[in-house]
Amino acid sequence: MKKIAFIGAGSFGFTRSLVRDILSFPALADSTIALMDIDEERLSYIKKAVDKIVAAGKYPAKVIATTNRAEALEGADGVVCTILAGGVQVWRHDIEIPKKYGVDINVGDTRGPAGIFRFLRTVPEMLAICRDIEKYCPDAILLNYTNPMAMLCRAMQSETKVKVT
Repeated sequence: MKKIAFIGAGSFGFTRSLVRDILSFPALADSTIALMDIDEERLSYIKKAVDKIVAAGKYPAKVIATTNRAEALEGADGVVCTILAGGVQVWRHDIEIPKKYGVDINVGDTRGPAGIFRFLRTVPEMLAICRDIEKYCPDAILLNYTNPMAMLCRAMQSETKVKVT
């Protein structure tokens, strides 16, 4: 039985879709899905949604939910990261500050000044997650779904021993 930890599991759309996809593979259908988020309310909603996916698919999977990252990562074979550092309210600044200086962008999560802002805000947390992976599940593969993906993956690959993609 494999264990797959979802860090930032409160990302409702990503988590549901990814769990559905993962469990569709026979080799992973009996996985333990460890949902972790710092927002207890969002975590509760996603736990119910994932339980419904497991029941509807009649998967032999086990689902756990926790706000404790170490508990979610302990012994994991794979880690999926979909965190948002700073919350959605900070996106406004990522777009408005560059616009004030003539850089008009529509999405500020991947590149340009807004992408750099997001990288600088997110990289400390991602490196902390990697340090926990090194400690609690050093052989796990980290699948990063957090933007800006390229900048974050490069930082994690150069600063940690975690297998990141």
